[in-house]
Amino acid sequence: MTSLKWLPAAVLLAALLALPTAAQATIAFVRKPLRPQVWVASDNGKRAHELLPGSNPRISPDGKIVALMRGGLVSKGPPKLVLAPADGSAPATVLARNWRVPYVFAWSPDSKSVVAVIGPELGRQRLVLFDAEDGSQRTVARGYFNGVSFDPEGGAFVFGRAPSERYPPRSDIYRVDVGGGKAVRLTRDHRSTNPVWGPDGQIVFARQLGAKRRRYGPKNELYLMTAAGRQVRQLTRTRVSPLAIGLTPTAFSPSGNRLLAQFGGQDLTYAVAVNPRNGRQRPLVEATEMGFVGAGFTADGRHVLGTDGGFAGIGRTNVATVPFPHGKPRVLARNAFEPSWGG
Repeated sequence: MTSLKWLPAAVLLAALLALPTAAQATIAFVRKPLRPQVWVASDNGKRAHELLPGSNPRISPDGKIVALMRGGLVSKGPPKLVLAPADGSAPATVLARNWRVPYVFAWSPDSKSVVAVIGPELGRQRLVLFDAEDGSQRTVARGYFNGVSFDPEGGAFVFGRAPSERYPPRSDIYRVDVGGGKAVRLTRDHRSTNPVWGPDGQIVFARQLGAKRRRYGPKNELYLMTAAGRQVRQLTRTRVSPLAIGLTPTAFSPSGNRLLAQFGGQDLTYAVAVNPRNGRQRPLVEATEMGFVGAGFTADGRHVLGTDGGFAGIGRTNVATVPFPHGKPRVLARNAFEPSWGG
């Protein structure tokens, strides 16, 4: 197990550059929800070892670095965004404090930058672009954020932002270049959230519909648009019960011809396979109240990594893969949750 220390990012980078190239991809996951511990294993679940205490691990695309949360509810002090070598060969480094929104996070495709939301527990927060090598940062926007996704080429990223905490959120999608400049608004309907940028140049996002007609709030349907915010079209048409939210996009496969989404609602969640051409959809695994929670595609795009059994703390959960678009889970790590795939 490595200890948490303040070290120059260059020290961590030097250690990472000295590592041999991994022959297999790497997964990270968490065990013990009350005293969370981050674990790392090969992509078949073997050679699992404990990395360090923490939660919400996100492995870099090259599989060498794990970003994770330290602190928060289970320890003293504000939650911190920490970077650690996946093999535990060097001490962890603190990239930022006050990392409170782990679900709005993205690694750049070249594993050199991360985007994360930093700020107080209450009030407006900052969307920040960090250089993972030297720790430098740039505030991209302020507000309340609901998703972020990099251009597969790494030159830009998109994010969902609302100016206030009101519900339903008056959110729009923005695009910003990694090299600098102001964010460009791609939507102006104040109903667009959770963008995911695909390799074919399309951006999928959730649009909130029927807020005035539905008793408990709007439902989500998936929409597509170009990287310039044009040619907007509705992709899915889904039956959504009054207490459900509907679909939220999770990830495109590397080829862009497969789309993973999550159907959610009150005490309800399960992963859904979506055809990005015609919007046809089916549950990845049998649709149950606390079903499979998809985290993303494996490198070949043929399987989805996720958690079988719903969210941690509700029942027994295992990290598993499922064939796309439908199949049975193959368990990689038992009594585990919050998986991430890299390499």
